[in-house]
Amino acid sequence: MIEIPNAEKGKVVVRFAPNPSGYLHIGHARAAILNDEIAKQYNGKLILRIEDTDPGRVDEEAYTAIEDDLKWLGVDWDMKIIQSERLTTYENFAEQLIEQGNAYVCNCEQEKFKALKLAKMSCPHRNLTTEENLKNFEKMHTEDGWTVRIKTNLNEPNPSLVDFPLLRASKEEHPRLKNNVLTLYPLMNLSVAVDDHLLEITDVLRGKDHLTNTEKQKFIYKYFGWNEPNFIHYGIMSIGSEGKISKSEIKKGIDEGKFTGWDDVHLLTLRALKRRGINPQAIRNYMLNLGIKDVDIEFSEEALYFENKKFIESCFRHFFIEDPLGLTIENFPDMVVRFPLHKEHTYGFRTFDLVPENNKINLLIQKSDAEKLKEGDEIRLMNTCNVRIKKADTTTGRVIADYVENSHGPMVEINGKNGEKKKFHNIPKVLWLPEGGGIKAKIYCPERTADGICEIACKNLKENNIIQFETFGFCRVDKVKDNLIEFYFTQR
Repeated sequence: MIEIPNAEKGKVVVRFAPNPSGYLHIGHARAAILNDEIAKQYNGKLILRIEDTDPGRVDEEAYTAIEDDLKWLGVDWDMKIIQSERLTTYENFAEQLIEQGNAYVCNCEQEKFKALKLAKMSCPHRNLTTEENLKNFEKMHTEDGWTVRIKTNLNEPNPSLVDFPLLRASKEEHPRLKNNVLTLYPLMNLSVAVDDHLLEITDVLRGKDHLTNTEKQKFIYKYFGWNEPNFIHYGIMSIGSEGKISKSEIKKGIDEGKFTGWDDVHLLTLRALKRRGINPQAIRNYMLNLGIKDVDIEFSEEALYFENKKFIESCFRHFFIEDPLGLTIENFPDMVVRFPLHKEHTYGFRTFDLVPENNKINLLIQKSDAEKLKEGDEIRLMNTCNVRIKKADTTTGRVIADYVENSHGPMVEINGKNGEKKKFHNIPKVLWLPEGGGIKAKIYCPERTADGICEIACKNLKENNIIQFETFGFCRVDKVKDNLIEFYFTQR
């Protein structure tokens, strides 16, 4: 249960308010999930508010993408508001503040205004009469360069709180409105305060990085005599690699071919996590574990994977041989090998009939394993048998070995917990597949793309299936083609 001070069941109204400048990422998930949970736990309402009043930061694709990603997360909203459809509303409230004498219209150059502010001096427009400011307000519809500023204390210790802007005129075309005329756009603090009041938001839940914005919005509440919502600021969740969530960097990377799209395996967008096979309930559990504490934390992919593994641990196991290299085993007997689809569940088995020709069997092992071998080494083919290396020149593309019967490898002695000596057989285990009996596979991982062969049983896989390749990790089936299966890496 998320504890909200003075919250009454059936009366709580919260909002999730993304900017459609790109697709949602793991950082957005925290605000979306926490607000959604509050609405559900208190039998309240969640409003989805698209804050798109900065035309230079709008991506038309993002409107639909945001809704799709939220649905995938299991977030349910009761009402949707798009701020670009409400420009007249914000303009009217800005005008009311001017009429009250609590705001003025200014066209000072930015550097000049900044210098006055730092000197704790007023802008010339600040002292104009209400009538003069209203005339300048009318000019905003025909003349560029005007801004509505709210009147605050010139001696505010925090300079950003001094006469901050509320509304601006811009000729920049809004991608959604397709307007090509001078338009009055509210800045965030005006549109947010007005909408939070009109929509009767009871609790504003957001990160501590919005503390200054909260103080700014309180000026607007005070001047209009509105009751303030309950402001709750949780700790900042920093993400080690900002390039995985930065909308501008992702857009640039897509344009330059660095990323394949918003769902590229390297990213932490919700689209990318979905494509990798991360369960949305795992994301929800992770965010609920963080809660609304005001302690700053760093996002942990490992902690998310811990939650996600609960949902995928019971999936089928298979073999994948990355960068395969041939292994010929001489004196090999007929053998039928069965591997369980899962060691802890009775799903059944995968069966390999190993029938030698001229007492030889040809298998595939990973090149990375083969490169560690030398003549005389003994290895154990996973859950099968031991072989002794006769020739390990990997440049020829094939390793030669002999079948070894009733051998467990050399003994190694170690110290036990209580100081007693323990011995065990020290022999490396190596993955294998029959040569010519697999399917080409490609696995897109955050650190690389792995090419190789997966076992023939994988031919029955369908798109979105999640499996575990033993010793490699969990993967989601992305595309199934005639002679190739493409996977997205999920986690270890």
